[in-house]
Amino acid sequence: MMSGVTLRLAPGGAINVDLVSLLPESARAPGLEAVIEKRRKEFERRLILLVEAGSPDKARSSAKAVRDALEGQSFLEEISPPSRAEQEDGFAFYAQHRHGLAGPAMRRTLESGDANKFVETVARAYADPAGFLSSDLVEADPLLLLPNFLESALPDAPATLRMEKGARYYEWEGRFHVPLYYLLAQPPFSLDGQAALSTALELAQEELGRQAPDARLYSVGVVRHAAQGAEQARSEISTVGLGSLAGVVLLVVCVFRSALPLLAAVLTIGIGVMAGLAACLFVFGEIHLLTLVFGGSLVGISVDYVFHFLCEKSRPGTPVSGETALNKIFPGISLGLATTLIGFAGMWLAPFPGLRQMAMFSAAGLIASYLTVCLWFPHLPLGTRAVAPAVQHAIEHYAAFWRKMSRTALLGGLAGGALILLAGITQLTPQDDVRLLQTLDPDVVAEQTRVEQVLDQKRASQYLIVAGRSTEELLAREEQLRSALQETQTEELLSLSRFVPSQEKQQETRRKLIGFLDKENIRSKLQETVGLRPQTLSSYLGSLREAGPALTLEAWLESAASTPYRHLYLGVRGGLHRSVIELRQVGDVEALMQLASGTEGAELVDTAGTYSRLFGEYRRQLMVLAALSYILVVGLLFWKYGGKAMILIMAPPVAAALAALGLLGLTAGSFSLFHIMALILVLGIGVDYGIFFKEAGAQNAATMLAVLLSALTTVLAFGLLAFSQTAAIHAFGITVFTGIVAAALVATAGGAYLTGDGGNGAG
Repeated sequence: MMSGVTLRLAPGGAINVDLVSLLPESARAPGLEAVIEKRRKEFERRLILLVEAGSPDKARSSAKAVRDALEGQSFLEEISPPSRAEQEDGFAFYAQHRHGLAGPAMRRTLESGDANKFVETVARAYADPAGFLSSDLVEADPLLLLPNFLESALPDAPATLRMEKGARYYEWEGRFHVPLYYLLAQPPFSLDGQAALSTALELAQEELGRQAPDARLYSVGVVRHAAQGAEQARSEISTVGLGSLAGVVLLVVCVFRSALPLLAAVLTIGIGVMAGLAACLFVFGEIHLLTLVFGGSLVGISVDYVFHFLCEKSRPGTPVSGETALNKIFPGISLGLATTLIGFAGMWLAPFPGLRQMAMFSAAGLIASYLTVCLWFPHLPLGTRAVAPAVQHAIEHYAAFWRKMSRTALLGGLAGGALILLAGITQLTPQDDVRLLQTLDPDVVAEQTRVEQVLDQKRASQYLIVAGRSTEELLAREEQLRSALQETQTEELLSLSRFVPSQEKQQETRRKLIGFLDKENIRSKLQETVGLRPQTLSSYLGSLREAGPALTLEAWLESAASTPYRHLYLGVRGGLHRSVIELRQVGDVEALMQLASGTEGAELVDTAGTYSRLFGEYRRQLMVLAALSYILVVGLLFWKYGGKAMILIMAPPVAAALAALGLLGLTAGSFSLFHIMALILVLGIGVDYGIFFKEAGAQNAATMLAVLLSALTTVLAFGLLAFSQTAAIHAFGITVFTGIVAAALVATAGGAYLTGDGGNGAG
């Protein structure tokens, strides 16, 4: 099994770093979800390199150096902007279909029916022809409708764009920039691809440094964030796993003063981790890096069984055999495992693939560790010695501290603390932001911001998907949406119907143009105001009447005119044609959502918003699940021990929940789904402490030591999780850290009273 796991985790194997894979599945229709997923993957493969220098010439030569350095890389495909020949071919294509095309200003004029306004609109077009004016154009398109249509269809050129000698560059803050566009051959979450790209960019940067020391290379793409997240996760795996392991080593060496107990602890932890890896690979076919980060905390839980066995076997006085030690702790660790698994069952029932992976990893690991202790430890030559005297004295002093405290002071302190914590709980508000899953690296974000500013590529994260049974219906629905977008304070960026109006709109434009030009007085005004010859207008009117087929989406997609914008058409699936309307800025998201839901065939895609709403829905469900988990454990304990003992055993996990939520309310003021999941785990761990003391009875000195050692390792493991840069992992870690501290204090205080008065105190 170990060799199989190693093979699957080899580079390019089954490690997943895609954060989206941790999220629940969308409730959208499968066909639409497939389209959105395809678009997401295409977007994720994009990479923009921006070369910056002190002059336009240096920027262009530096960009060439970078392009040459990356040439031949199999994992990169350069995307070249349309050439001048392609642009001319595109213009020629539109010229064939010019009779039904008009910009927004002319369409409004045609709809108004105002003859004077019609002439003024044409005159303004001649006053500002956008560089398209020529004698051939005037003869073919005397109203200059095509240039104005194209000017309105194409997105506005950034204010930073400059043209020199037919070449483009961008000027920003006194520096000059040339962009390079690439597509990744592999998904951005491929660790092999990330490594290859990182190496290639380093070589390109070195070459750039040799040729132009003052030049700088920026890179933007999902792959940059993915690589940074993977590096962060790898670092956290080392921190959490090695930190927890170091803590266990230190505790075992200091308490048991022998290398053999240490080897037994490492063996148990190793078997648990390998079992968790194997279970995840078997069930899911892969394991996420964040699962490995969380799995590092398994060290702090699985070693609990080791500590209970070693503490029982290392009692001062008469030597205890392995079988006797196991018989003594078996009921407690078995019931403790059951209650802990209830906590992980709550995570498994959550509709989050990531949480299910974590639950599978931890549950399988704990079961394997438990079986290792039960089946192997009684027969292993552990060479245990009596617990170190200093440790034994420390435990005695700790227990004496609680025994000496009066019940009045203890109960008063607990009541006062509970009131403060309850006040904190009342301050809690839910936080369901999907960005809890990821904390972006500030350096990568700064580069992205710089590139967006230079290229003016800032766009909204939301976009509209439009569907139609035919391309004509698709375009008509797009036009309906676009005309209503202003009401939602939304600025459109790109859409198919900007470049290809529906045939109905083209025919309507042509009919109204014929209606205007049929009037002698309008033609006379055009001759007087603009200087158009009567023959030109008559010839144009004749061409309007005899115009061939209207422009179609199919013809546009096959032409060079569509090259930069073909991504707007999403293809046919399930008998529906789909397209995307990209948005530059969204003012009122709710209004936009209502507009989309009220338009047949339209869907607003707001990935972050959708997942945030799902987080809220699942958080509410998990709050119910957490309550049910506590009720299930209460029922199990009541059946096993009766009412009074059940209350005493449940005191630690209840105190843990109060402490975790109360301190969260007093400090952060908000909670999320991940805090609720942590409370389910706290229940599973915290109730163990009460069970161990109940099973030990008055002779619980070894249990006191084992519980404290277990709490220390758990606190160490989850305390390290609390330092995670990923907010979700941090929330999980800080909640368990706080809860376990509270549970350990309450449990050991009760255990001390149990030792002191024969069981009349809290258990």
